[in-house]
Amino acid sequence: MAEDLDRVSLTLPPDMTDQLDGIVEDWDYASRSEAARDALRDFFTTYEWERGDETRHYGTIVIAHEHDHDSDVAGRLQTIQHEYADVVTSVQHIHLSEDRCMETLVVDGTAGEIDELANRLRAIGGVKQVKVVVVGGDSGADGRAQTDHGHDHGHDGHGQPGHEH
Repeated sequence: MAEDLDRVSLTLPPDMTDQLDGIVEDWDYASRSEAARDALRDFFTTYEWERGDETRHYGTIVIAHEHDHDSDVAGRLQTIQHEYADVVTSVQHIHLSEDRCMETLVVDGTAGEIDELANRLRAIGGVKQVKVVVVGGDSGADGRAQTDHGHDHGHDGHGQPGHEH
């Protein structure tokens, strides 16, 4: 391996070792260590998220809602998405049935920003379910996202995500 690694010993009960070995095999991990590193990355992200620090996170917010023109759920969702244009980087709207829709928001923000957005969306009448999935992000010395990483995010020149109505 090219990277410098520290050796850590881990003691597990046999049933956990058996389960870990099964996952290593099923998911084609190269080793127990690689699986443990993967699990620890998720553990660290969860810890940072729950601390609510200024670490930048990337992820999705999935919203299931009624498709009811009378209540204007879609319009209220869109208004909030515009209020959080610095956090919401893209939106996908899917018609699940004649009366039910799903939106997937790709987000980039601190735990507090993403959590606040999710709670605002949950509070809208007609919203049936909101799920947040986040992954850790790179952060600079100030905890903010590293934005100069070699590709365009489709912003409209005013810091807003590029999109059509």
